[in-house]
Amino acid sequence: MNRIPVGVIRGVCDYGDRRKNKNWQPYAAAMAASYGRALLDEIPSSDRTVDLTKKAYEPCYYIPFARNTRFTGRATILNSIEDRFFGPDQSQKMALVGLGGVGKTQIALRFAYQMKEKRPDYSIFWVPVLSDETAERAYADIAKKLRLQKSSEDEDVKDLVCQHLSSDEAGKWLLIVDNADDQELIFGSDEKSGLEEYLPQSEDGIILLTTRSGQVAGQFAQCDMIDIKQMDQEEAATLLKKSLVQKQLLHDETSVIELLTYLSFLPLAITQAAAYLNQTRAPIRTYLSLLRNAEDNDTRVLEREFRDNTRYKGSQNAIGTTWIVSFRQIQKSNQLAVDLLSFISCIEPKAIPQSMLPDAEADELEWAIGTLCSYSFLVRREESNVFDMHSLVHTATRGWLDKQDRKRQVSKDAIRHLAARFPTKDDAHYDLRRGYLPHAMRLLSRNHEDRTVETYQLFEKVGDSFNSDRRFKEAVKCYEEVCWWRQRLDPETDHIRLASEHALASAYLNDRRIKDAIKMLEHVVAVRKETLDEKDYDRLASEQVLASTYLNDRRIKHAIEMHEYVVAVRKETLDEKDYDRLASELELARAYVSDRRIKDAIEMLEHVVAVRTETLDEKDHLRLESEHELARAYVSDRRIKDAIEMLEHVVAVRKETLDEKDYDRLASEQVLASTYLTDRRIKHAIEMHEYVVAVRKETLDEKDYDRLASELELAKAYVSDRRIKDAINMLEHVVAVQKEASDEEDHLRLASEQALAKAYLRDRRIKDAIEIFEHVVAVRKEILDKKDHFRLTSEHELARAYLDDRRIKDAIEIFEHVVAVRKEILDEKDHDRLTSEHELARAYLVLQDCFESLEADYDDNDVRGIGS
Repeated sequence: MNRIPVGVIRGVCDYGDRRKNKNWQPYAAAMAASYGRALLDEIPSSDRTVDLTKKAYEPCYYIPFARNTRFTGRATILNSIEDRFFGPDQSQKMALVGLGGVGKTQIALRFAYQMKEKRPDYSIFWVPVLSDETAERAYADIAKKLRLQKSSEDEDVKDLVCQHLSSDEAGKWLLIVDNADDQELIFGSDEKSGLEEYLPQSEDGIILLTTRSGQVAGQFAQCDMIDIKQMDQEEAATLLKKSLVQKQLLHDETSVIELLTYLSFLPLAITQAAAYLNQTRAPIRTYLSLLRNAEDNDTRVLEREFRDNTRYKGSQNAIGTTWIVSFRQIQKSNQLAVDLLSFISCIEPKAIPQSMLPDAEADELEWAIGTLCSYSFLVRREESNVFDMHSLVHTATRGWLDKQDRKRQVSKDAIRHLAARFPTKDDAHYDLRRGYLPHAMRLLSRNHEDRTVETYQLFEKVGDSFNSDRRFKEAVKCYEEVCWWRQRLDPETDHIRLASEHALASAYLNDRRIKDAIKMLEHVVAVRKETLDEKDYDRLASEQVLASTYLNDRRIKHAIEMHEYVVAVRKETLDEKDYDRLASELELARAYVSDRRIKDAIEMLEHVVAVRTETLDEKDHLRLESEHELARAYVSDRRIKDAIEMLEHVVAVRKETLDEKDYDRLASEQVLASTYLTDRRIKHAIEMHEYVVAVRKETLDEKDYDRLASELELAKAYVSDRRIKDAINMLEHVVAVQKEASDEEDHLRLASEQALAKAYLRDRRIKDAIEIFEHVVAVRKEILDKKDHFRLTSEHELARAYLDDRRIKDAIEIFEHVVAVRKEILDEKDHDRLTSEHELARAYLVLQDCFESLEADYDDNDVRGIGS
């Protein structure tokens, strides 16, 4: 401040001095102004001001569509929306209701962009409700836009967004809920909550909903709804003008008015008509003539279907008459385009891959697709070879085929084509199956009467696809269809029937339906033993899968016996580097680990790894799989450093070669995290477990076995980090889901219950812990051998809980049993054996302390008695 030029001070003083000549004051003011900048330069900006600026609210936009440059008119409706939201009697919720194709979405979109321009302090969000998935995806995208983070792993993203927008910090916002046609999706049912539960409420927020259903509109907005009718004549004419390439057609004003009237001034119908005129270059009168000659019967069919879809009384058949003309014209000029249209009517109308369409010469196919696109029946997604069809066009096409009595034949042809086109596991382009899958499922779900050979071939391929993507429940449904068909068609010794039963049993195993898998596999193995040589490939494959299923059922001795047989036969018949021989040795080693024959397992796994290291590339899946299993065996042998070194290598390679959501990559990361935990590198373990859980939450169903397993492992890490409350919250969720989804004897469910009991014990909820431990022990006593590792572990944990509850004799009784069994089956240096011996010794010491305490009390009483 001491360095401010003196002229500033002089100028201010002269200006303020009333005794100065008034003619001088303008010069004084100029001097003060010219030097005022110096004062600002000398005064630093306030940090507080900067902080407030940073915290200032910034609007956020999530509008998935660009501005519609062809939008026209609708000013009355837009003004009405504006008035209801911001007029004297303000509403916070509104609904636009009307027939499909009347322009509800486009009106909402125009209002959104008007809001963005006129009210820049409003955030704008858009949620399409075509399905649960589209709404969920929109909420997730909005959360990302808002940079919202979940406070807990199991928090619903919809609830997260809802809470934020309901809070003051969200500022002002507009939420558009589009295509809310399904009443159950919006308002829920007895079994499931609807989207309405996640719609935010705030004095600063407004919601605009679009729907075809008057019921949805009334239930959502009561009287605050606008019934969207067709355009007026001026608006419709402007839309046609913007849509037509040949503007000279508009010179025939009489024909234009007749056309628009015939089309009922519906925007979609006008757009479709313009697309036809642009394609054919025909005059409007020609098109009008074609419209008038359309058959009434076809029109009535289309009108009926539209009314069913929209539940809207008084709907006109304008769109139907437009489309029927287009269908006829395409049929005259391009039969392939008609074939494509017919095929597409049987599949999903969205995300249609070009590679899935019926075969044709490349140029003919492109021309046919171009024809459909020119009528706006198909819309290409940007520059891709994926197309969408308007859902009403889709419905209209089916109605047209039904009227021609062609719908059943078209459906059969579509199934035949897709059964041949759907990729198999051996195809180089197998990844294309994911794009085909929704379409195949729609075909199959609607095919109840005409079940052909191709139908079941498609079921089988779809089942294989679900199986590859670890969607085992869906795979089971498909394989069951195939098995049911084969069992009715073929004798039980038929090779193909047995193969389908084998595939279904494997899917049962992956879906944790262990008993069903065993029942079917025992049948398959029995038949193949009768009909096939003991060295037959298929017989050995079924025996190996049955052995693995026994292992999952904790019938370890049965599993080992069968695995050893398979390995022995394959050693006799196959080279030591053969894939199947090594695979069977790997499975046997896994069984040895479960039987606590760790040394035998390691010896076999080291052999498998050595062979695969010699014969396979470092990045090969099979080599990495065997290294993964060897590392797990090292963990069981307490060779933690060796295990970590190998797992870090496997994880590093899989990170380099696999997608972050890949099952095998996540499996290795989970095992490495658990090994870090064993090595007391708790922070590393938690970080990796949290990552695995986050990815699996994003990609897997809440009841998925692997997702629950990863949540279990993370909870164990939380316990080790003394985050007991976090662990308990997660474990209670896991156990609750498993009680609903799995059998009482399920291995993972019992493991989760045991982990929850241990967490309760750490939280000093001893009674709760004992109750669960006793349940787990009781179940495992029923289903497992007394020497089983998991049964002994649960008995050991129950004894520890009894000891904490001062039930010392009960604890000692169980510890003595566990120690006796482990002495019989385990090496004297085994970690589990040593742990149980240590706990038994501790129990003896506690009991001794109790006796000594009692004796001391007794002696004190004697002394007091003598003294008295």
